[in-house]
Amino acid sequence: MNTRTRFIVLMLAPATVLLFGLTIFPFIASVAMSLSNYSLVTPDTLAFTGLQNYVKLLQAEEFWAALRATALFTILAVAIQLALGVAIAAILHHETRAVPLLRAIYLLPMAITPVAAVFTFRMMFNPSLGVFNHLLKLAGLPPQDWLGTPAMAITSLLIVDTWQWAPFILLIAAGGLAAMDEEPLQAARMDGATELQVFFHHTLPALVPYLGVAIVFRAIDAFKTFDIIFVLTGGGPGIATRTLNLLAYKQGVEFLSMGYAAAIAIVMLVITIVAAQLFLRRMRLFVPRAVL
Repeated sequence: MNTRTRFIVLMLAPATVLLFGLTIFPFIASVAMSLSNYSLVTPDTLAFTGLQNYVKLLQAEEFWAALRATALFTILAVAIQLALGVAIAAILHHETRAVPLLRAIYLLPMAITPVAAVFTFRMMFNPSLGVFNHLLKLAGLPPQDWLGTPAMAITSLLIVDTWQWAPFILLIAAGGLAAMDEEPLQAARMDGATELQVFFHHTLPALVPYLGVAIVFRAIDAFKTFDIIFVLTGGGPGIATRTLNLLAYKQGVEFLSMGYAAAIAIVMLVITIVAAQLFLRRMRLFVPRAVL
């Protein structure tokens, strides 16, 4: 091993050890735990059970209910945030005096601690004293039980998640717009195309590579959302908003069944990897047409 190689190995060693300690080792431990009956109630009876936890999980209705709730929240959250983020980015793309200030204001939610923001929203959703019902009353609309019914609970979660993460889509879309060649857009306008036609036929297709990256990151993050759901609804009412993350928490922290909770976490990881790979594969087929 020459001097240059030793130097490279020496520089990479701390990061490698840290990576192993924080990611690889916990992953291996989680896989091993998911293949056992490990429980904090009876830790002395630890035994290898193979795929028993996974079989039990796939046969449990609570797992499929949690998967449906997770998928519903993820799809709706990403779709709403994508549409809103791209729309605001397109509006703010035209430079005016107010645009820099508006961009800074729109990005503020990403800098606020999620739990603190969710507690504030929880007070705003209060059916008696909350500001949302007060605004509905001023508009002549009936008050809503924001966290008391399944439909309104999902709506409340989407409001909070969109408020916090639509700026992420806005940031990526704004970067794509800034890097875009304006000549084809100007040519389309000279040919008589309206602004909407220019946006949907030229601007939006050119943004597809950027939005694809944004969708993957946001979908992964929304799929594993825990904090806002735990603080705002706790998985309720009933099990309407109990996602896979909350199910794993319930099994591991409340029931102390760590092996079963680890199996849920591993299934979540597999679903995330498979879905991301399928989406990226479709993106590779679509991006060349969009760029052209």
